[in-house]
Amino acid sequence: MSPEPAAPESEVGAVETPAEESFERPSPLVCFLWLAGRIAFWGVVGTGLAIAHGFGLLRSEAWQAWVFTPSPAWLIPPVHIVFSLASYRGWGYRLRAHDLLVRHGVFSHEFVAVPLARVQQVDISSGPLERLLDLATLVVHTAGTRAARTRIPGLPRDRAAALRDELSRHGDELAE
Repeated sequence: MSPEPAAPESEVGAVETPAEESFERPSPLVCFLWLAGRIAFWGVVGTGLAIAHGFGLLRSEAWQAWVFTPSPAWLIPPVHIVFSLASYRGWGYRLRAHDLLVRHGVFSHEFVAVPLARVQQVDISSGPLERLLDLATLVVHTAGTRAARTRIPGLPRDRAAALRDELSRHGDELAE
């Protein structure tokens, strides 16, 4: 009896990564939302530092050298703000026959496959700024997985509702 021929090297342990074009993206308006949130965050931090400095709480040489005079620390807020724009490119989702594939990440992409048969609940949430921009975040809750909650931010509200209905319908059909 001869041994079975080994599988070609390209097939062993191969992981298929979907093409960039096959993913749907959140609305580009979500970048405005992320930018506004990060600018507001750094505005609050800066105001807090200025108030603390005014009361004489931050008079040490380290605070003076790093925060209150030009230094490399001043690069942190702009980099953090611009990073939100880079993170948009990493987001994508794709509804397939038996799962929802969600991709995110800037330097390394994380792919999360949510089996439709495990979907227990699908929510749509939107804060005040999201409602102003007609956006929503889709949140998919699953049973028995490490990532029991998967979210897709920045969807147009009507697309989020259609995706919610489709995921719920597919989940019910596959669970039966």
